[in-house]
Amino acid sequence: MSEIVLSLVIAALLSLIAWERHETKKERAKWINALLAKTAEQYRDLELTDKVKPIETPKVQSPPEFIPESDLTDEQFKEQINL
Repeated sequence: MSEIVLSLVIAALLSLIAWERHETKKERAKWINALLAKTAEQYRDLELTDKVKPIETPKVQSPPEFIPESDLTDEQFKEQINL
């Protein structure tokens, strides 16, 4: 029984430490932004850029521009010449 209680206490303490470190990291970022900013508008802009996440666009593979002659068939070679 005491092992369960001690395990719960340890889990609670670990979650408290993790939360405290997370909050400290956020406060440190705000403090650095405040030191870097020369005006209130710059501080506002720095805070806004911290909140905005960049949009990830999927990478699309384009067909290769150059195809070696050895890989082409005779018909494909004639088509490429006619272009």
